[in-house]
Amino acid sequence: MSVAIAVTPNHEVAGHFGKAASFVVFDDQGQQIAELVNQGRKAVGCKHKKQLQAQLAAYNVKTILLGNVGQRSLARLLGAGFEVFRVPNRTPLQDVLVGKAFREPLLSADQGRPCKREKGACGCGCGSKKTVKPAKIGMTVSGNTNLQGLTKIGGFKL
Repeated sequence: MSVAIAVTPNHEVAGHFGKAASFVVFDDQGQQIAELVNQGRKAVGCKHKKQLQAQLAAYNVKTILLGNVGQRSLARLLGAGFEVFRVPNRTPLQDVLVGKAFREPLLSADQGRPCKREKGACGCGCGSKKTVKPAKIGMTVSGNTNLQGLTKIGGFKL
């Protein structure tokens, strides 16, 4: 069972899960076993956050310490079985390791930061329902095709 801490380039607790420069992973004895660089920290959307979650799970991380996290990301992390704790932003990594930093447990998604964008407007489509495009003449019909509004095909009434 490992612990991951979201950090800035200066190895202080990062202010936000998705924008952290990296995640430092420690084993049960407090030995650093990895540092996962957040390649998508400047990206818009949720894809890189899902990738971070998969990377953390691959290192058997069960506890995540961070400065803040959005409601959707927090819901996803909690649903995957991670324990998530909020630590004051910019706390030096060493202070967190020796227990000098207060840890607030985050137990429900509403403890995360609300999304600043409208639902699904982050560009990745999360939270938005996909609309089915109407059928056009010449299209092959699949199980999800919407035929409403189509009344004639080649002179034949439907």
